[in-house]
Amino acid sequence: MTKGFKLNYLQSTIIEPFSLSGVGVHTGRAITARIEPSDTNSGICFWREDIHEQNNKIQAHINNTVSASLCTRIENNDGVGINTIEHFMSALFAMGIDNANIYVDGPEMPILDGSSELIVKALLKAGQRQQKYPASYLKILKEVSIINENGAWARINPSSNLELSLHIDFPDPGIGQQKIDYSFTTSSYIETISPARTFCMLRDVENMQHAGLAKGGTLENAVVVDNGKILNEGGLRMNDECVRHKALDCMGDLFLTGMPIFGKIEAFRPGHALTLKLLHTLMADKSAYVVKTISEDVAPARGFVNLPKSAAAIPA
Repeated sequence: MTKGFKLNYLQSTIIEPFSLSGVGVHTGRAITARIEPSDTNSGICFWREDIHEQNNKIQAHINNTVSASLCTRIENNDGVGINTIEHFMSALFAMGIDNANIYVDGPEMPILDGSSELIVKALLKAGQRQQKYPASYLKILKEVSIINENGAWARINPSSNLELSLHIDFPDPGIGQQKIDYSFTTSSYIETISPARTFCMLRDVENMQHAGLAKGGTLENAVVVDNGKILNEGGLRMNDECVRHKALDCMGDLFLTGMPIFGKIEAFRPGHALTLKLLHTLMADKSAYVVKTISEDVAPARGFVNLPKSAAAIPA
């Protein structure tokens, strides 16, 4: 067992349980999530502790995704679900955690500060324990692509690592057009991806709240833009924070395969629905990928951390 994160040939879980509390961005409810170690081959499982008379276990898997507004939602066969899992899934992927139980006392995950930085720091503090069985990865063999009616598109091609090339285009000049070309490593994720917060335009906040959403959204957990102006005190954490957050979300959604993906994802106007549609299309074509065991010859950069100073200050 180790408190540091190493290159993962074997499946891993956390050493010490921990809890994170905050508001649910859409419900406005106070939510606590407790993350505990889990057995090999169990994957990431969410448990709704506020549900007592139905099956309250929801496996984090692409086959359990259902349509949702402005977040990623998974449900079990009884219709019990959990919303806004993407930031936790992104952090678990990046830190090399294959197996964990997440106990939640409400219908969505806490949004925290709108990024995955606090989750990453908590995972670093909890530590990583390698398990008995080898980890697997999903290797892309050929291109798979999708196009939406609104002009958004995405495709995935073979690669020796997880690569993202994402392009966003928003009408508000405070966001505008941004592009990121990113090749995944855990250390770069900690430094350049995990701090990136979710974002929206002020007029969209008003529309969402009229629709019963974003009840917990504040300037403390989202970047809000209005006619070219960043409303948050202190402004952006990075000039291209918005597209970096899209990369954060994308990695969380991709981890719903249950394993790292070796492939290059390119997308124009990416979002949860687009990424999940791409994943469903990919998984439906058995000739487009193969599941392989991670070995010393083909080990992802996931889980290998030269801990940057910026990640060393674990929140109390």
